[in-house]
Amino acid sequence: MGRRARPVELYVLNGKHKRGKREIAARQQAEASVRPASAKLRPPKWLDKPARKEWRRVVRLMAGLGILTDADVNTLAVYCDAAVRYAEAAQRVREEGLIVTKPSGEPMQNPAALAAERYWRIMAKAAAALGLDPSARAALAKAKAQQQQKQDRFEEMFGTG
Repeated sequence: MGRRARPVELYVLNGKHKRGKREIAARQQAEASVRPASAKLRPPKWLDKPARKEWRRVVRLMAGLGILTDADVNTLAVYCDAAVRYAEAAQRVREEGLIVTKPSGEPMQNPAALAAERYWRIMAKAAAALGLDPSARAALAKAKAQQQQKQDRFEEMFGTG
């Protein structure tokens, strides 16, 4: 199995494309034709109130990027639910400690620590799928800076409109 396809905009922004303008335009048109709608972006009904609050926070943060679509609803819902559950488990660990006592009196690792780790893994996978992780943001920031440098050089050479 080969690498996963990446949107052509990422290649253009990163300057790592060897395609002509027509080929890029054709690919952008093809990608736009299969891009799901993003008008709704409503949380599923099964999300509880704290997860819905996280949903609204993430959607607001990502709104300007135009990355999230209606096809991402379930992945985003899983991320939001896991974020809330992670916070709950982490709070229990803070309150009870990392080591708890079994009914028999033996010490054991707090089960909430294992739950927190599991929810963290779910969050990390969903964040990577949605472009929410630090690596994805760093790549976008680098691409944006390069694009700004190109615009600045253009303005130096030709002035502004």
